[in-house]
Amino acid sequence: MPLSRLAGTRPLAGLLSSLAACLALAILAWLALAPVPIPAPVLPEPARWQARAMEHVTALSVAPRPIATAANARARDYILGQLRAMGYAPEVQRATVRRSVLQFGVHTSIGVVNNIVLRIPGHRQDRLRRPALLLTAHYDSGGATLGAARAAAPVAALLETARALRREGPSANDIVLLFADGEHVGGLGTKGFVEQHPLSRHIGLALRFDSAGSGGPLRLFAASGAGKDALRGWARAAPDAGGTSLAAALMPPMPQHPDIGPLAELDAPVLLFANTEKRFDWERANDVPARLEHATLLHMGDAMLRLAREFGDATLARGRHPGHAWFALPGLGPVHHSPDLAWGVARVALLLLLGACVLSFRQLGAVPAVQGLFGAALLLVAARTAVWWQRESLWAAALADDYSVALAAGAFVAIGFLAALLVVRRVAGQAAAVLGPLAWALAALVLLMSLRPGAGYLYAWPLLGALAAYLVLASSWAPARLPAVRALVLLAGLAPAALLLPPGLREAWTTLAPHGLYVAAVLVALPMLCFAAPLLMLRAPHALTAALALALALGLALPRTTAAPTPDESTPPPNRLTYLKDMNTWRAYWLMPPQPLDAWTRQVFPDQREPAIYVDAFGWNSPRQWHAVAPRDDALSFPETYLLRSTVMRNAEGKVRYGRFTVRSKNKAPHIEMWVSGTKPLRSRLDGRPLTSTEGPWWVSLYGMEDRTMEFEIEAKPEDIFAVTVEERIPGLPQHLLPARPADAPPLLPDTGTTVSKDILRFY
Repeated sequence: MPLSRLAGTRPLAGLLSSLAACLALAILAWLALAPVPIPAPVLPEPARWQARAMEHVTALSVAPRPIATAANARARDYILGQLRAMGYAPEVQRATVRRSVLQFGVHTSIGVVNNIVLRIPGHRQDRLRRPALLLTAHYDSGGATLGAARAAAPVAALLETARALRREGPSANDIVLLFADGEHVGGLGTKGFVEQHPLSRHIGLALRFDSAGSGGPLRLFAASGAGKDALRGWARAAPDAGGTSLAAALMPPMPQHPDIGPLAELDAPVLLFANTEKRFDWERANDVPARLEHATLLHMGDAMLRLAREFGDATLARGRHPGHAWFALPGLGPVHHSPDLAWGVARVALLLLLGACVLSFRQLGAVPAVQGLFGAALLLVAARTAVWWQRESLWAAALADDYSVALAAGAFVAIGFLAALLVVRRVAGQAAAVLGPLAWALAALVLLMSLRPGAGYLYAWPLLGALAAYLVLASSWAPARLPAVRALVLLAGLAPAALLLPPGLREAWTTLAPHGLYVAAVLVALPMLCFAAPLLMLRAPHALTAALALALALGLALPRTTAAPTPDESTPPPNRLTYLKDMNTWRAYWLMPPQPLDAWTRQVFPDQREPAIYVDAFGWNSPRQWHAVAPRDDALSFPETYLLRSTVMRNAEGKVRYGRFTVRSKNKAPHIEMWVSGTKPLRSRLDGRPLTSTEGPWWVSLYGMEDRTMEFEIEAKPEDIFAVTVEERIPGLPQHLLPARPADAPPLLPDTGTTVSKDILRFY
């Protein structure tokens, strides 16, 4: 072919090669986002398994079951009865557990927990010397939720797993089942097991099962001290139970998120599995048994049994390991590696970036490089500003699970970013337009690795691939001048970005956005824009290529737009009323947070037009609420409090105000809340044992104390005058004092509403 004709075909060949590379990248992104097929259940008789599990969920979810309540005891008896009917001999670990956290002061929780512990012996003769496998879920719930999805479903799956293990015969290792109590009040149940149960010293691996939603398959939600052996076992046994360490890194801001909690104190790896798809409102529809998807429950039980089989026969070893990053790749399934590898990749990427900059300096000087670096920074700031303008729409869309607004905003910002990069390329040159954004991507990688090492993989591998592709295309290698070769090199360099970035963006959005926390998705998405810069090296109409590539990538990056599910209005909402019997005013009150009044609550608050602050009874600092004077219920006792001593005394550190008093609940309240106002105590003691030892705000939550007499001592600054508020909180309301609820009124969640008996001790 004459040279002139070959030159004439170069533009067409460049366009076709560029479009083919962009299409291939879009296909890779689509494969990365494709759902993992769920294998056929290994459960025997899945239909019968599912029916029994749903019976457990229904039985456990009759009413909320907070720690130390009668409903909690009924749930415990049900679980014990089911295990004994299978032929097991479970035990109840009753323990008093204390947990203190710094939360605008020292908040101490003390509770009596009742854990159900079952040890299933293994068949190996040396099983007592082999570490055991721990499977755990919790059976308590919050005070205003039935807890069907969050707690009852994992407990039901664990009960049926115990049945399957009984039928199949023992595994090599001992398997310990823990049905924990008190998890909703700071993980007291698992803390009691870890600190006080002798079996905790023989655990070689712990698998915790929880839920953060009412739908979706089980996923590896978090890991603690889990090395390659634990993650390999998960990948072999339940590769369909996907998940990424990015989600684990983003999880802490999520409200009421599943947490490894005190199990992290075990000298063993811990894996937390949970389903995370939010379908309905947390406090209402998603915790109702009828709303719990059968497929979700079946997959949870199936994955639980596969994991129990895998690790029940594996060689377990006590001891914790450095944390790993984990994610999934098409065709390979779950992949994991040490964060140290990501740091190594970051160092190599830094060397490649420095090499590329040196090459650019030699050819063009430093001015274009500076222009590219600051030009990319300005573009990222402009992109962040554009997103900020859409913040209210994004927040509303996040809460409604509507992804159309996010997709539209992302496509607009991304294509605008690429169009602006073309301007930077024209002003500063191709090298500056590519290396400037990649330098900021490297800075984002270092920041992410410093804050959340397990999430560093998200930028590390794409950055390494993009920089390697740039160096090849910017070199003097002759074949790199051919359009097809350039497209192949760029495809190879951007393949890690296509495989990792769209799932990472989806992970960031779906993990937090349904809870209104869309900022994390924005912070993850902004550095992703930088990885589109190498597309400028394609020898084709850049605007068309960039727009096509980004439209395809962003179209695949988030789930398809779907209508937000509407909660079933027949779902019983919790009763928000509070009956307060106050010792200081010697009166009783009906209280309720600000919300619209219906015909029934209008009878409770007949004289109120809007929520207000009741200064006379509760002071200026009380919240705005509905309030009304109520009849006194003489069957409800005030807290039995005795002020034993109030004086200024001298100790080794000087003068202090010393207060000593006792508290006892004649009502056997399951929950007692206490706090100090007027001072920040220097130290305190409970029954002669240190409670706090640093100055700061002070409050204590007590659970399951029944009618025990507790003696408290508080030391404060000598000039301070302080008060101690004691509130006994009992689920339910004195129904005989309430007006009759209309027959046509929608039902309320049983055992909700709160009865409070209150007293205040003052120390002068």
